[in-house]
Amino acid sequence: MQKTLLTKLSIIVGLCIVFSIGLTMISDIIYERQYYAESVIKEITQQHVNPQEVINPFIAIPTTVTPACQSNASDTPNIKSKCESSYSKIETIFASQTQAAQDLKVNTDTYKRGIYSATSYDGQLTFDQSYTFAETLENLDQIGTTIDNDTDKTQLAKTITHWNKVKLIIPVSDLRGVATLPTVTINQKTIAANYPQIPMIENLTYVEVDIPKDILEQLSNPTSPHNKDSFIVTGSVDADLNKSEVNSQLSNPKDNQALHIVIDLPLAGISNLTTIPTGQNFTLSMHSDWQTPNFIGKALPNTKSITAAGFDASWQNQYLTVANNQYLSQCLSAPNHQCTVISESMLNTDSHSYNPDSFEASRGLTADSAAVAGSNQSVLLNSFGVSFASPNDVYLQTERAMKYALLLMLVSFGTFFLFEVLKSSRIHPIQYLLVGCALFVFYVLLLPLAEQIAFWQAYMVAASACVGLIGWYSYYVFGGLKRAVIFTTTLAGLYAAFFGILSTEDLNLLLGAIFCFVILACVMVMTRKLDWYKVT
Repeated sequence: MQKTLLTKLSIIVGLCIVFSIGLTMISDIIYERQYYAESVIKEITQQHVNPQEVINPFIAIPTTVTPACQSNASDTPNIKSKCESSYSKIETIFASQTQAAQDLKVNTDTYKRGIYSATSYDGQLTFDQSYTFAETLENLDQIGTTIDNDTDKTQLAKTITHWNKVKLIIPVSDLRGVATLPTVTINQKTIAANYPQIPMIENLTYVEVDIPKDILEQLSNPTSPHNKDSFIVTGSVDADLNKSEVNSQLSNPKDNQALHIVIDLPLAGISNLTTIPTGQNFTLSMHSDWQTPNFIGKALPNTKSITAAGFDASWQNQYLTVANNQYLSQCLSAPNHQCTVISESMLNTDSHSYNPDSFEASRGLTADSAAVAGSNQSVLLNSFGVSFASPNDVYLQTERAMKYALLLMLVSFGTFFLFEVLKSSRIHPIQYLLVGCALFVFYVLLLPLAEQIAFWQAYMVAASACVGLIGWYSYYVFGGLKRAVIFTTTLAGLYAAFFGILSTEDLNLLLGAIFCFVILACVMVMTRKLDWYKVT
């Protein structure tokens, strides 16, 4: 008798092992389909527009620096002075205050390839900025200053500030998403934006705006009567002169001069939108009609509200903003553009390689170095934003459903076995095999159905088909309607319970553990008076 029981249990265990191998094959199919879906979305981004990353607009000032010649030589007049070659770099002026607002509409039907689609968005980005120049121009005056310890003299490099080429820079990672050029208002004066003919900043995609000449004249106030569009400093001054005296020789900017700039930027993209904060007092507010946002980046929103109509979120992180100011200004001021700004969207699309060691090295850039040895540096700025995650990720949900597949088969086989033990039913191993195949087909049906319709609908159709088939078959296996109804109801309850567990993302582990405990308790209660030595 015990030999028969062990044989039956061995058959059930063997069937579970066989079906586990089959479930592994289905898992491979899920990964394959998921990879194919991701490749289709990647193809869509290559043909249309990528996820977008926007840097808070800033003002760029091109300069040319000729380092001061070095000489050791009061005693050796025949020794030639060591003179380094001139180099170009970009000085930056960040906004003293920025209020950024993003109003986005999200759609899953814009870009489709068969059954696959990419989540796209389009909307309006508004930057309301204020710029103050007194401190920045004072810093510009000190560019190129070095101290000769032997002569106690301050040697000034020759610096040409090209005021006629000053631009407002509006960086966007993929300009294909800018269908129309942004509207820019400077001190209540509308200025046309344009794409750069000859980029001032290499390896950075952006739209630029020319600062009006009348505003530049007020800001720069150049002292050189020979060059109206450039600011030239050369020569030497005593090291013990006051800074105010040096500044008065260099320029005389108006301390109270400020710019008020408003930028209305239409933007479209796919999947993600991130923003890089710069300047001072940066705040970002975002509104969208998407109900399932996934907040990404180096900072979460300070406040957020998610409803059935969409979400609202706002960010403000002074630490990340100040860090970006340092990294970006150091990178752009690297001589001869030997530094590259790497965007997160570029990394995600594998269009650029990125070396973390290079990023760390970029922190050591100095504004006055005449040359940078070695290859170009790179810097990755801090960003935050949102990913428009799909609420119906069929591959993730199907994969989660697969985790309960073996438990479902064990419970089903166990129920069959209990009927055989408690009700003295005779069930052949082939009948176990056929019921197991029907349970296995549920997962074969679930994935292709979920790719065509909503996941809950696919789950309901596949579960109903399998429960109906097994219920009809159990009527003939048990030889009676009552037992067939009990088994079918039990199986339908299992599918319903598993779907409930899958639907509660935050509690699925807890509910799964409780479910296992309840199943074990039911089996123990039902078999508490059973004499296993008498089971045949």
